[in-house]
Amino acid sequence: MPNKIDFKDPLWITAWLDTALKKEQEKYERCPVVPDAVPGHESAQGWGFVVAGYFLVEESFKALAHVRGKSVPTKHSLTMLFGLLDDADQDILREYYLDFRATIGGNLARFPFATLDEFLSNLDGDPKPGGDDYLGSFDWRYFLIENERSREMPTVSVEYLHEVAYGAIVILERAGGGADNPHNCTRSFRLRWSRERAVTDWLHARMNAGDEWDPGHKIEKLWGPDYKGRFDYFLFRGTAQMIYGFGPIPEHLGLPVIDMRAELDLPDTPSP
Repeated sequence: MPNKIDFKDPLWITAWLDTALKKEQEKYERCPVVPDAVPGHESAQGWGFVVAGYFLVEESFKALAHVRGKSVPTKHSLTMLFGLLDDADQDILREYYLDFRATIGGNLARFPFATLDEFLSNLDGDPKPGGDDYLGSFDWRYFLIENERSREMPTVSVEYLHEVAYGAIVILERAGGGADNPHNCTRSFRLRWSRERAVTDWLHARMNAGDEWDPGHKIEKLWGPDYKGRFDYFLFRGTAQMIYGFGPIPEHLGLPVIDMRAELDLPDTPSP
């Protein structure tokens, strides 16, 4: 199908998607949906966030397909758009979804869709009769005044919508090459960033304790393991090399491993 969409410059596309997502996240944080005994009332509270979240996912997928040189159809399901993406980009987005589900905790960790593919299929809803559109986004768009047209209303989490859009935007930002690997911005890594200040302050206090600083040659466990067996750790080779790493402990280096987790006492689930 020929591309009939007149896309903006990729730099502006990325900037506007990122700006819109950050504002939606800010609004959602400041005015969260309050659980209610009447499901319709709860859905009405979330209506604006859900509709915007749908469009953020849709437009981020379209933008990513476009910058990869794909022809983007004007009629589509989210699953179809996702299928247009390069296999590597699909795998990264699946990783963002799985990592978010594994680290978010609470009720969101029990979200019924274990994979991104399942979540997108649910969002699509049923095929629209007589056409190639799907009803899921329409059911949410017109929820306030119309009965749903799908057999079941798509199950939606605003947080998961935002995470999928965020992952696509990260890939877009790095699509030009020369930037950080988009794998390194999943929620696990963002949680690690939130621990970094405490770790840095702790290291500086040790370095300025009065004695001449010489940590020796060793690896220090600082936090973990997480769901993938990753740790925060320091790798010291005297004062010549100090690495603050996040991943499996590199035991193959043959350095002694010292457990400092109790001394540093980082929280298990820091704020994102």
